[in-house]
Amino acid sequence: MSVSILKVLNLPGWNYKISYEGVSILAPTKRDATDLAQSYGDALSETAAKIKGKVRIGWRRCKQPIEFYGWMASHEAPTPSETAETILRCGGSVFCSQLHVPVDLLCRMVTAAENERPISIVRQDNRKQIIINQPMSDMLETPPEVATQRIMSKFWLPEDLAELEQKLRNNNQFTWTYSAGLNEQAWAILTTHFEAFEVEGVWYRQGTCLSTPQLVPIPPRAFASA
Repeated sequence: MSVSILKVLNLPGWNYKISYEGVSILAPTKRDATDLAQSYGDALSETAAKIKGKVRIGWRRCKQPIEFYGWMASHEAPTPSETAETILRCGGSVFCSQLHVPVDLLCRMVTAAENERPISIVRQDNRKQIIINQPMSDMLETPPEVATQRIMSKFWLPEDLAELEQKLRNNNQFTWTYSAGLNEQAWAILTTHFEAFEVEGVWYRQGTCLSTPQLVPIPPRAFASA
């Protein structure tokens, strides 16, 4: 590991150990763990590659540590057992279909896994829903492996989706009540807090559902893009 990382790990409250699996780091708090991951993500991935193992950052009462693998440094596609979904399953509470997961996106996955509200993250360039937590999977009544492959334009009326994307261009964060599809058999009124954010040149939108869905009849023009 780099000298800068070792200086952090030697501060009071930090601890680490090396085993045959890799390096396990214990941070004083979740915030400290997240800051370390955000500040030294590339170096931690390179360390994982050099030791042919993984680097794991945990904290007290941690449900799911942040993990770095060697393939993150090499930018090569991971083996099937190392996909993002496997890395951050969090006991089945968060799911991702995107193979390359930058540190900032990784941290959002950890946060989503620990949130009791339904959360999803959609890529803006292709409108694909790539990340959901378990509460969102339950709300959609859809298996995560299906939900994280969805092109979300199918589940919006065109004019409502256009309004959403205009709102995101005008304001990175807002709360909105609207109607959309939960799945192919259900349409509902929802209140959601939306946030637009950029990671490595790619824009995403995160939606945190704040209300219990109110089922309504499926509009005649719904699913027209299917």
